Amino acid sequence: MILRIDLNQPQIINKVTNDRFGLFVETEKKRLLDPYTPRDTGLMEETARIYPWKTHYIQKYSRRNYYGYDFNFQKKNPYSTYEWDIKAEQAGQMDKLYRIANNALQSGRF
Repeated sequence: MILRIDLNQPQIINKVTNDRFGLFVETEKKRLLDPYTPRDTGLMEETARIYPWKTHYIQKYSRRNYYGYDFNFQKKNPYSTYEWDIKAEQAGQMDKLYRIANNALQSGRF
């Protein structure tokens, strides 16, 4: 999932490009992606590292899961799939993320 923002006002740009807002957005994005992430024991989800604007799934098998190699995605989570970020976006999760981010900005949190 790629989040793109085009703005010309420096004050707004500073709000939406800072690391604090980036960490908030990425945390919310991961929460919205979790139902689509392959799950057996939950280790891949639980050990993912969240950074501003990036989530890193650290388990050695994460890449194989993402590309769908040798994995039964229906094992524990019926929504899980390969390329889970793309599938979640197709299911409308990106629209939810936009609303969450917009609400956080409008509420003055950032």
